[in-house]
Amino acid sequence: MPELQLVSSLPGHAETAWAVSWNPARSLLASCSTDKTVRLYSYAVPPPPRPNASVAAADNDEGATVAPLPSASAPPPKVQYVQAIETEHKRTVRGVAWAPTGRTLATASFDSTVGIWEEAGAEGVDGESDDGEDEGGAGAKPGQSASGEWECVTTLEGHDSECKSVGFSADGALLASCSRDKSVWVWEVQPDADFECIAVMMDHSQDVKCVAWHPKEEILASASYDSHIHLHFDDPDSDWVAFQKLHPNLTPADLVVTAPAVVDALRPAAADGAGAGAGAGAGATEQAGLGTDVDAFEVPPLEEDETVWALAWSPCGRYLASAGDRGGIRIWARTGSNPDSPFAEVLHTSAHARPCLSLSWAALGAPAADGGLGLLASAGGDGRIIIWQVARAGAAGVAGQPGAVRIEPVAAARDAHGVHDVNCVAWNVREDGRGAGMLASAGDDGKVNVWRVVA
Repeated sequence: MPELQLVSSLPGHAETAWAVSWNPARSLLASCSTDKTVRLYSYAVPPPPRPNASVAAADNDEGATVAPLPSASAPPPKVQYVQAIETEHKRTVRGVAWAPTGRTLATASFDSTVGIWEEAGAEGVDGESDDGEDEGGAGAKPGQSASGEWECVTTLEGHDSECKSVGFSADGALLASCSRDKSVWVWEVQPDADFECIAVMMDHSQDVKCVAWHPKEEILASASYDSHIHLHFDDPDSDWVAFQKLHPNLTPADLVVTAPAVVDALRPAAADGAGAGAGAGAGATEQAGLGTDVDAFEVPPLEEDETVWALAWSPCGRYLASAGDRGGIRIWARTGSNPDSPFAEVLHTSAHARPCLSLSWAALGAPAADGGLGLLASAGGDGRIIIWQVARAGAAGVAGQPGAVRIEPVAAARDAHGVHDVNCVAWNVREDGRGAGMLASAGDDGKVNVWRVVA
């Protein structure tokens, strides 16, 4: 059974930490905060083992490649604070995202702008040494290659209110942003740090909380306070449009927990309160003999709309996970192979006792040959981080639906940031496999915690 280990609790922001983002090409982690700064951290890990073809190879109809977890006996990564970027934003920095090249950083701020940051003099430098460590090492200081001076090269304006989220497409050609002004913007990345707005979509009726790009295609998902998820694409016959508007319908299924360590982390706490929602401890049952009061885990059916706080695509791109106000997690499955093929809700499970605020999905865990679709991490207002194994359900899935999946919590941390909400959780995902199994979280306590999931 996988285990979630705390690797490091890093020097915190002066105020709430809202988001974390791993650099996809270099050994850097970024975080952002109400204090208007972006903090950078470096890490060093041993080189990954050679891929095991029987474990890592993709051989199922989802096209998923699943990497093995590091061993519990492997030396833990070394993580260290590098520097703070004093941004030019006038209000909270709510979102942060790296471009696929790892050389550009985008920030979304409550001042309604998006900042584009690049490292001075970093052109043509990948920042990695042959042994897998950052060129500056875990002890890199400002001015060295891993922690040079970062400058704002472009400020994107246009939103009328607070920017909540920002993200680059898989190929780095596009950037998306969303705002409290109910809009989703798509920007085309051009040479010399130039960005051109190519679409403004106003389909949501309320505050747009987050955007998430498909891992392989130019499909953009957005989630809103209006309780809907919109799926957008560039229609060849017109322009960027929302080709589907998803609305949650399934009531939460009971959560079956079998591992005693996970049960302890998910057991309802007095602070969770009665009727907290589809949560860590709500709607869950477990194997006999572990002594849980099952009545405390009952969840009423979904009776009203809920804000959709978070989205995460599966590594294979066929599934989309969403999380909302009532703490549950939903899985949506693509029903066709065309760019605008509709998605259907195939699963809704109880999860957190309070709003589930963040999701992240990585190609880890059970082998693809066994139906493994990766590990999904969730974090919420109940202070918990939960690691879920997602797998194909086969013919015995939800009502026999195509694309049916099953989901099981395999590791968890209670009070991941003390008594504070966990606002964001993110897997470290790199093509070279360095840092596989590493997870970062950001909390209301201003801290950034780094974890690892081991086999």
